[in-house]
Amino acid sequence: MSKADAFTEIYLWNLNTDRLIRVLQRMELHSIRSQRELRAYAIRLEEIRAGLNADFAEAMVARERADEFRFWSWRIAFERQKERTN
Repeated sequence: MSKADAFTEIYLWNLNTDRLIRVLQRMELHSIRSQRELRAYAIRLEEIRAGLNADFAEAMVARERADEFRFWSWRIAFERQKERTN
């Protein structure tokens, strides 16, 4: 999965979570479930979202650090090769 795809997926996850929370809030107005129960569901969704976002951020940090090291290694190797040819 490309970096752009990963960020798109987490964006869509957050967008859809926002929408679901808004649905729960609208359900409060129509007394579909108790206000307390719907708020508990919304809080649980926020908890799940926060956990997933944190896991995503940790994974992306590790991925970026690995990329940084790999590109640094490539640059050093390229510069050494260039020095040898001069």
